This record gives sequence, C-alpha cells and structure tokens, in this order.
Amino acid sequence: MQLVALHRLLDFAISQSLEGNTDDRILEGVVILTRMIGRKVRRLADKLLAGESSCCD
Repeated sequence: MQLVALHRLLDFAISQSLEGNTDDRILEGVVILTRMIGRKVRRLADKLLAGESSCCD
C-alpha cells in the first residue's frame, strides 16, 4: 500500500516537472521519493527471497 502511494506521489512530481513547473522542491521530492521507493522494493524483495529460501530447505 505504501509503495503504491509513493509511486503516485512520484508520478505527480515527475508530471509537474515535465509540464515545466520545475522547482527545486519538486526535483528534491523526486529524488527523495525515488530513494524511498528503491528501499521499499529492496525490503520487499529481501522478504520474498528469504521466504522462498526458507521453504526450499
């Protein structure tokens, strides 16, 4: 659920930037959201991979 919300915020920030509403705050938000999404995806992948390896042992 959080990942979807972060993705929507990132989508909004990028669309604002592409429309020419480039502001330092928007670009900073894009960087922050990109990092947050990356962390969430890595945590999710780690949990999924840990779950798969434990069930295969």
